[in-house]
Amino acid sequence: MFSYYLSKVAILAAVAATSADAFVSAPTLLSHRCGHTLLHSEKSVTGVSATINIEDSITINDKIELSDPTAEERGKGGVKVRDNGGNAIKALEVIARIPRNLILASTDMSPRIIDAVAEARNITWATELTAVTLAALHPTEDEIKSSGNSAALTDDVQIKKTWIQSWKTGGWGSATDLGPDIARDVVGTLLTTGSDNDHNVYAKFRMPCHPALLKASMGLNFLTKCTEDEARNALTARGFTYRSMRDALQVLVLALESTANKGTLRDKRCWAVGDALDRVLARATTLQLDGEETPMAHVIVPIHERLAHSLNANSKLVSIDEEVLLVATRDIVAGESITRDYSLAPRIVGNNDESSVDSKGPTALQLLLQFGLPPSAWP
Repeated sequence: MFSYYLSKVAILAAVAATSADAFVSAPTLLSHRCGHTLLHSEKSVTGVSATINIEDSITINDKIELSDPTAEERGKGGVKVRDNGGNAIKALEVIARIPRNLILASTDMSPRIIDAVAEARNITWATELTAVTLAALHPTEDEIKSSGNSAALTDDVQIKKTWIQSWKTGGWGSATDLGPDIARDVVGTLLTTGSDNDHNVYAKFRMPCHPALLKASMGLNFLTKCTEDEARNALTARGFTYRSMRDALQVLVLALESTANKGTLRDKRCWAVGDALDRVLARATTLQLDGEETPMAHVIVPIHERLAHSLNANSKLVSIDEEVLLVATRDIVAGESITRDYSLAPRIVGNNDESSVDSKGPTALQLLLQFGLPPSAWP
């Protein structure tokens, strides 16, 4: 039986050692072509290796340089103004032009997605956007054919799929974040661990929740200085959101890339839903699409989804016709990073809470757990 008091010191020591390793590395510059940087993803198409670059379909300002985010940046960063003199970006200058058909939007739900979402226990923006993401990651043959007769439209389906496959980071809770002492109690991932009845299940062991979540709450308390109750509540809200969509959305998973040798086929599909939710929560934003008469959509936009965090962000998204523009909101000097404000992103606060902004502002716990943002971004 897990002993809360006897193991707490050991857990904190393990989290401290693991977390120290998680925030170090050096940047790697990506390849350049046609005056802007391209991210490369290798994909086998009908037996032939092809390089698919989502940036090939995006117009990026020649003054912008992209590099791999460092391990410390946890997938958020590496987009900046070239530092070779005289390359300042002016206010209202376009940083990137993204075709509308390459973004993921909660408003773009096919009949297959609508049917799946309708079966969810609690439908929120996270349910809809995760469903859209899973469907784009697992397109059916009919969806590929219906995308159009031209090779360009079919390529868009493959480009979007490969872009989603390139998402390697999400919120806090990976095996690297947790360390072996916590990871061994995890079922699938931290986000997919536990049940809605954990309080009753573990009460007889004098524990408030699943052992992995209890240990993780201690780690979050150590890292972000929140209380253990605050950490457990945040972990519980995230878990509830996953379980409310798990059974409904697992039908959208058509192929499994998991190397896990445990669990049934259904378990692995459900874990794939958890992985998608984790990455969606870390990247989502809101955007007015298709005119002011339409409701605000929840979206994930290439380039924008990997920007570094700043409460004084220097860019914003604007939707115009069939393009989404990433526009500078002020002058940006050479060498400065392009940033977005994650405190304005939609968040999960409680079981039925869809509020996008907390009037008190983001906490270190929220910025780390949902977005995976490093200590340098915390208040």
